[in-house]
Amino acid sequence: MKQLFFFSLLLATLSSVGQTTTYHSFPDSNAIWNFHYQAYCFANGSGNEYYSITINGDTLINNQTYRQLKTPSVLSFSTGNCGGFHSGYRGAIRNDAANKKVFYVPPTDSTEQLLYDFNMQVGDTLKRYIASFAIQTDTVQSIDSVLVGNTYRKRWIINNCYNVHFIEGIGSVYGLLERSPGCVTDLPDYSLTCFQQTGQVIYPTSTINCQIITSAKTLKNQSHQIQIFPNPSNGSFKINFESNDIHTINLTDLVGKAILERQVVNEQNVNIDHLKSGTYILTLFHKNGKTTKRKIISAP
Repeated sequence: MKQLFFFSLLLATLSSVGQTTTYHSFPDSNAIWNFHYQAYCFANGSGNEYYSITINGDTLINNQTYRQLKTPSVLSFSTGNCGGFHSGYRGAIRNDAANKKVFYVPPTDSTEQLLYDFNMQVGDTLKRYIASFAIQTDTVQSIDSVLVGNTYRKRWIINNCYNVHFIEGIGSVYGLLERSPGCVTDLPDYSLTCFQQTGQVIYPTSTINCQIITSAKTLKNQSHQIQIFPNPSNGSFKINFESNDIHTINLTDLVGKAILERQVVNEQNVNIDHLKSGTYILTLFHKNGKTTKRKIISAP
């Protein structure tokens, strides 16, 4: 009986290892990334925009074939001068699956740059196009795995200040093509709301709607959308869950110090007028065991 138990445990261990050692290549087609952009522009308003990035056909650059990235439309609720996204061509990528790398040519350039290196180890410095523009450099802080669809994929934790991490076969949850902000305060925040490949939503959960964002109607129909407004906030904000699958929320500062935790139903008002201006992390706990994180900006 002990031998049987040991053998079963060994099989389970091998299975778990296999989930994270099988490389999941970056998509070459039929992929949709949906993102939410937030920014606070002090006296000039606030940024609040939703957009998709899709892979859309081939292009030839310096006799090399690349896949084009496009944003079909930008749904903007920004005020003042705080918006900034435009629809259209977002550059081109080349997937080097054999070497686990992805290369990128920006829209106004013709020179290829390294976008993702899925060989990075803990302590490696983030380099090339997506590297931080801040004085300090970002390094890989840890590597773990996350459930994507029905399998586990490697995840590289890059920046805890803005929750920047890369997922194998998906890319950065911080805007896909955005440079890391380092730990500079009050910079824009980008968050991946969902990822779809070959018509199937595989991240963060297959139960959500992940249509290409083309209009306000599209966004309204995405019942999974967690709405937080106003954000940035100068006193309080409201959370609208719509799908009613969230049971608890908590709010922490950027170093993980707990500020509040409470159970919720449908909609929740959160008072933050006692907090200093800056960035905080709101974690929403789903009934299926998953979590969703959003950055909350407390404005002066």
